[in-house]
Amino acid sequence: MVWAIAVSPLVMVLGMITGLRRPAHWAAVAGAALAAVLIWWLPDFTLPDDVLTEGAGGAGLLVLNAAAVMLPGVYLSQVLTRREVHRSLQEWVRGLPLPGPATIALVVAGIAPTVEALTGFGVSLLVTVPVLLALAPAPTALRQAMLGMNIMPWGTLGLATVIGAGLTGRGTAAMGTATAVTSCLVFPLVTVWAALLTRPKHRFRTAVMAAGAGAALSLGLLAFNRAGVVQPAGVLAGLSTTAAGLVLCTVRRSRSGGGTGPGEAPAGRLLPPASVLRAYGLVLGGIAVTRAVKALGVPPLELHAGNASFALLSSPCLPLLAAALVLDRGRPNGPDARAALVRVGRPLLALTGFVALGRLMADSGMIGELGSAVAGSPALVIALVAPALGMLSGFITGSNVGGNALMMPLQERLAPGGDGLDAWFAALQNSAAGHTVFTSLPMIMLILAVAGDRAKTAGVSEHTLLRFGLRVAAAVYAALAVTAVALVSFA
Repeated sequence: MVWAIAVSPLVMVLGMITGLRRPAHWAAVAGAALAAVLIWWLPDFTLPDDVLTEGAGGAGLLVLNAAAVMLPGVYLSQVLTRREVHRSLQEWVRGLPLPGPATIALVVAGIAPTVEALTGFGVSLLVTVPVLLALAPAPTALRQAMLGMNIMPWGTLGLATVIGAGLTGRGTAAMGTATAVTSCLVFPLVTVWAALLTRPKHRFRTAVMAAGAGAALSLGLLAFNRAGVVQPAGVLAGLSTTAAGLVLCTVRRSRSGGGTGPGEAPAGRLLPPASVLRAYGLVLGGIAVTRAVKALGVPPLELHAGNASFALLSSPCLPLLAAALVLDRGRPNGPDARAALVRVGRPLLALTGFVALGRLMADSGMIGELGSAVAGSPALVIALVAPALGMLSGFITGSNVGGNALMMPLQERLAPGGDGLDAWFAALQNSAAGHTVFTSLPMIMLILAVAGDRAKTAGVSEHTLLRFGLRVAAAVYAALAVTAVALVSFA
């Protein structure tokens, strides 16, 4: 019976978000408050003062890690929008000399991951939704835009993966590499689905081409994470996939004598606009500089508390802020800064609540009770439950980071006995939460807002996209479950 009480804060969060339609930040605060009341009331759950102090310090540094990426990242996205860098990228994609399904695959597996990995917060939709609406009818284009939002474990420069590593006390590179493995089937799946939504004449050939694009993204993520380049891994993998697509464009153009096939758009320039290259180059160059400074022995300016840490030179904070300032010639923009604060406020409050809830449940023994309740279940059953829990956390919080903060401690406890399975289950949580955010209500509402009248005219509603998203989520669950079963079987 104790386990039923222990799970009640999670049930409250789920009920408030999905049943009462309350904002995530209020649900997170309410869940943390209920957990605190249960600790005070029931002797089964205890939280000594020293554990509370250590946990509060660690939670504070996790939130600081997030804020140090979210604030300058959103500020940079405001600068890029004002300077029409996103518009230049839209126009360039529209002019690529590719047939429709191939362009869709390039957007979903290359361009959307690159933009979302750099900025986060659904900013890539400002680029992808107008492009996709120009390539397909609104009902199809908006579904494809949803499928392009699956880079989340590496979105906002790998923020969810960094936070997940902090929650588990593991290295960022280890968490990133394991997540790249557990996510490897998802990217080909969503890319093929997006390309087939165009109803191509040659379905098999289109599926093979799209699967290749998704596999290129998966392999890029695995390579960059294994190399220890975790935070910009999504950007670099997306750029690599896009570059591979452009090489194929070049080959195709040379074979056809520089023309385009019947029914295709006129051939456009293959290299992205200079403004796009400059903006992305500034961020990636800044990250390279901070890594070089660290390698030269400059102190990383670290803070430590609990099992968490914050290192200024390891955070993308400085490269993001420096890129924004260079683009604006060293002059901070007040309206953009205020807009960034407004956009980040609620997500940061929600994250704080979920981190507090996760720490309270883990440190007081609630997570231990839940883990003990399922400890006797067969390993196969646990392998099937773990992805579902991770996906649920991503759906109800609308955030990969929030889902990790909510469910990561439990996922580690669920792992069956085996060599390193707790690390793999933590990666499963990171993958599952991230690959479900695309169908959460906040993301769907953002897609509809960007589409504007085009969505209303076509009769595309919140419930239409939600039903589609849940169908895709079922396929994503199957891909993650196959990976989980393989891990449990062969560990």
